[in-house]
Amino acid sequence: MSKHTPTTGQHSTPSFEAADVPALRRELLGWLGDGRGFRFHAVMSKCAGSMMGHPELDGHPGMMRAYAEMVCEQETRTLRDAELYYVTAEMTQLVRSAAAELPAFVPDAGDFPTPRGLIVFGAPLVTHRRPERGLVLVDGRLTLDYREHAYEDINVSACTWGPYDAGGQWKHGGVWMSFYRDRAEMLAKLQHDRVRDGLRADHARLVPDNEYGIKYLDEGAEKARLQEDLAAKDDPAWTSHWAKHLMATLLLMRQPLVYQRTEPIRRGLRRQLERSGLPTGDIRIVDARPRRYTTAPRDQEAGERPQSGDHGAEETGRKVRVRFPVDGFWRNQWYPSRGVHRPKWIEEHWRGPEDAPIVHPERVRVLRTHPDQQAIGDA
Repeated sequence: MSKHTPTTGQHSTPSFEAADVPALRRELLGWLGDGRGFRFHAVMSKCAGSMMGHPELDGHPGMMRAYAEMVCEQETRTLRDAELYYVTAEMTQLVRSAAAELPAFVPDAGDFPTPRGLIVFGAPLVTHRRPERGLVLVDGRLTLDYREHAYEDINVSACTWGPYDAGGQWKHGGVWMSFYRDRAEMLAKLQHDRVRDGLRADHARLVPDNEYGIKYLDEGAEKARLQEDLAAKDDPAWTSHWAKHLMATLLLMRQPLVYQRTEPIRRGLRRQLERSGLPTGDIRIVDARPRRYTTAPRDQEAGERPQSGDHGAEETGRKVRVRFPVDGFWRNQWYPSRGVHRPKWIEEHWRGPEDAPIVHPERVRVLRTHPDQQAIGDA
């Protein structure tokens, strides 16, 4: 687990779209395979000892190299077989709001839709402020790019997950999650062209920021202790909190308020991936609203149905001009088939027209006109 100072900065929006995800995977695999990934992780892994359960070896060159090798091998295995996901910006905002209410919990393998995945977000999933000057890796060395403030705001733009058992030490196995930021965001903050050019050459468009591994456990005292530890560190200073945001995304994907569809990889990129021996499966898109169709039903994707109807009118006749989820909350749901309790997001329905702006789970202040006066009420 790695600790940071919580963020109070503004959110910036990554520039990725669903069609970018396969190319992002290919670039990362190239970066991991040509030595740049190893050099990066070997230099940045000062806390490798703590991550591997030996804090006394933090900063030891041998431990840093061993950790870098492990991370590169882990991410290469994950990315090669990963299912590809893209979460729209509107859905990401809903995830952030829902994650704020989600209790920390110890996941198990059944909480992941696929064994390995790469998920890219249309808006920052997590934001944190790092209390240090912007250090970037150029030509295998840390380079200080002077700027006005002794901190930088980091936006997590993508995550991966894959099986991990700590070299056989975890009896029931576990999961390894990696968190990435957008290189373009880093480039925009740099002041020196030489550093900017070096960063662009030394990194793929997704730049690793941190990792988190957690083991699967049977019910019992050890799991209860880990649960308490996660609850105590449930703030942006800990990567376990970032992992909770990923888990909130995966939990919400199972809920009826979330719309999913697939998008094929572009033909030219598909051929490039085939030549590289990489998967060419469709991209899974997670959205907060249904797709709107302008074509005839025979042209629609298999399994999808157009959504119709304006649910924006209340029984009182007052027109709702925004779209929002009603009464969202987490419930500790029992799943008999798995024999576990898991947080389940309870959401009865959407309100508002399908094409209206989405308002996230917060109060909406509505101005109402009264015959005698104007009053402000809560919607």
